[in-house]
Amino acid sequence: MLVLTPEPLQTAGERAFFGELSRWDTGASVRAAVVASVPLVDGPLGRRQSDAVLLVPEGIAVIRVVEVPRQSGVVTASPEGAWSIAAEGGPSQVLQLGGGGSSPLDGLMRAGMDTAMKLRRAGLEPGRIARLTVLVGEITGLVPADGDLGEGDHVATLEPRSLLLAIARASRHAGVDNPRLWTTADVRAALLALELPGRGPTVEELNGESFPYSPYVLRRPQLLTPAAMAASPLVADPAPEPAGGASGSAEPLSASAVARAVAASVASAHAAAVSAAAPPRPVPNLTGQRDTVAVDGPASPPNADAGVGGLFASAPAEPEQAGPPRTAVQPVVPRAEEPPPRPPLSPAWGAVPPDRPAPDDEPDGERRRWGLVIAAAVLALAVVCGVAVWLLTGGEPEDEAGGGTGPAPTTEAGPAPGDVLAAGSTRFTVEQVRVDETCAGHAYGDVAAFLDATDCVGLSRALYSASVEGAPVVVSVSRVTMADPATARQLRALADTNGSGNVSDLLREGLTFEGGPAKLSGAEYASATSGATVTIVESAWSDPARAGSAAAVDAVATEALALPVPPLPGD
Repeated sequence: MLVLTPEPLQTAGERAFFGELSRWDTGASVRAAVVASVPLVDGPLGRRQSDAVLLVPEGIAVIRVVEVPRQSGVVTASPEGAWSIAAEGGPSQVLQLGGGGSSPLDGLMRAGMDTAMKLRRAGLEPGRIARLTVLVGEITGLVPADGDLGEGDHVATLEPRSLLLAIARASRHAGVDNPRLWTTADVRAALLALELPGRGPTVEELNGESFPYSPYVLRRPQLLTPAAMAASPLVADPAPEPAGGASGSAEPLSASAVARAVAASVASAHAAAVSAAAPPRPVPNLTGQRDTVAVDGPASPPNADAGVGGLFASAPAEPEQAGPPRTAVQPVVPRAEEPPPRPPLSPAWGAVPPDRPAPDDEPDGERRRWGLVIAAAVLALAVVCGVAVWLLTGGEPEDEAGGGTGPAPTTEAGPAPGDVLAAGSTRFTVEQVRVDETCAGHAYGDVAAFLDATDCVGLSRALYSASVEGAPVVVSVSRVTMADPATARQLRALADTNGSGNVSDLLREGLTFEGGPAKLSGAEYASATSGATVTIVESAWSDPARAGSAAAVDAVATEALALPVPPLPGD
């Protein structure tokens, strides 16, 4: 579990709660989740409605940590009315929570609604939001024992088993009817929308907590609808044909129609693959089953093949011909001699044309039939994947100059000013490039002190421009090569720390371009390591007056990790 507390905690209950979570290991060994301290204060009295937010791949929950300062015993929680507490053998009393009140559920409900509104304003669809109350104090038991109050409300104590159970139940509630898991980009965008102070978790940290990687924010209403349709069972909805068989005027397909077509293609391709892999099934009430093409001689035995999955069992039977049965070797037919006339076969797929001799039931012919069916299934799946990618990328056609998901190939000299490259869904224009053999004098803050003591092998940097949401964006890509991977990891960990400085971007060192800003303002950050190389990206809106959403420019920083920089001398 990844714990985020960017600002000092205010109450003893918060410190106890986050202290307990900090003792758990990060990653999925205990529980894959992110718990961030994002308090919500409401009203003139500054009362806390919630203290933290829980993010799991299945969904999101708001958390309220409340202290029970002057009472001890077993707490009885209920979805309505006041909660009570009773010491062993003593009378039941109304529970008195720190900060006032005897039930936190009303405040948590408002916190959940506020969280949903903030996420939707940022373009994120939260789905069902669970609510979790954590009681801190001398609590000896809970009623109900599992802490599940229904309708998404859960209660737990600081005891690890109670916390884990409540988090698991909150995850299950948030995951109901959820067509898509939360990805790394979704979590980063959500924490930004909820105004988490600081830089936030890295992509690698979120990957370690089992959030699937994606550079794009996928929890958008227009993307969740096709995902839900593809995940739901298909229902036949045949449309009547026009009178006389005319097709009528063609109308443009809507997004929902395309999504239904994709779902139907997936189902048909899956059915074809299953049918190809399954052994032939016998058709009842048939004494002698036949293959697609009949051979001369007596009828096949009862266990003979009826085609793939019995698909061609209904083909009309051919009249039996007199004479000895055919062997496994095809008879030689002279080229000049016309083949003997054969009864017409049904025009089913896979039937052999009448001008070709019928193959025997040889293993090679069987393998060819299986190969055709499997190839058709693979082709159908490839078409479905192409349509799905087209939907996710907004249906924009790829450009011959550099469309695609990765950066366009560059020359051996690396990118040059004026080159246009693609990464993710964004096209970037190279504006400035520079290579240095040392990092000394090209950094600031604690990063500069680190590089002065442990110089790099080489520093390669580039400035890119792009257009996002109709507004200009500037992107700085710095690639630092250290002497070994261990030193590279130390540099990245230091650069990822708030207030530690960074490698200087080219704007900071006086290089700019036409229409570019004098410096990065309100930049988003992304970093990655590969062996002994550290890549650091900063992206910002070029014109603050035309700035778009922070989530959009943050996604650009993640995409830009794949952009090239000039190679170092000797590479």
